[in-house]
Amino acid sequence: MFRDRIKANYNALSPSFRRLADFVLNQSLDVALMTATELAQQMDMDAATVVRFAQTIGYSGFREMLKEIQQVVKDELTASYTVTLDTADDANLFRGLLENEKHNLSLVQAQLTEQTNALLPALTNAKRIWVLGQDSCAHLAALCAAELQGIDLPAAFIVSDPLEIAKHLKEAGAEDVLLAFSLDRMDLQVADAINFARQREVETFAFSASPVTAAALAAEKTVVCPGPTQTQTPSFTGLAALIVVLIAAFAARYPERVAAARGKLQESYRGLLELHALTAAEVDIENL
Repeated sequence: MFRDRIKANYNALSPSFRRLADFVLNQSLDVALMTATELAQQMDMDAATVVRFAQTIGYSGFREMLKEIQQVVKDELTASYTVTLDTADDANLFRGLLENEKHNLSLVQAQLTEQTNALLPALTNAKRIWVLGQDSCAHLAALCAAELQGIDLPAAFIVSDPLEIAKHLKEAGAEDVLLAFSLDRMDLQVADAINFARQREVETFAFSASPVTAAALAAEKTVVCPGPTQTQTPSFTGLAALIVVLIAAFAARYPERVAAARGKLQESYRGLLELHALTAAEVDIENL
């Protein structure tokens, strides 16, 4: 997909090519309706630069890139939705905003790439799984780590603090996996953690609202979870849904492992309840 190609080449692009890359990513619908000449005029550059940009990110020329952009935009438009924010009734406002979140989930679904195929095998074979997020994404990262632990995977949440990252990743290696959550371009601590992990050959995945957040550009593989809204607050619906889907997909692929994990939890809880009953029977309530 064109977004993956842009992400893979973004750091090496010239300033003019980065301007083009940002425009293509953020204004895909407009680009889908443009010729190379029209795009060049929009960006105040010559058409040859537009063609070279397409070739630089792996296409034979602008036409091949445009054809793919048009197909992606077509898929995404099938889920398009605009919220009416000036409705007088709050219930209708809530309904409209929920429709927008359904739209965002459709965007996530449309933008899934073959990179997703590497995720479950990586988690299955990982010696350790580190999960990281910054600011509001820290809560999503903590939830993801807890859910992975619930299916008996060796996951741990890392606070996005340099010292905590250093403590956790000081002995990380090629058998480990790092999952990073990113909502905006201000996730520099997460990006630093990804680069630090990659130096130690850790396999890295970013779950990002954009393919050009710092975390997405740093990670080896990125799952894009767009969250456009008509307000000043970004949506993390796609990122949260991905956690649910990740756990469900693991359960679907490895039902025996998940069933065994559930059985161990039930056995442990049963033992704890038995201990609790014994302890409660020995307590002298009247003398407490």
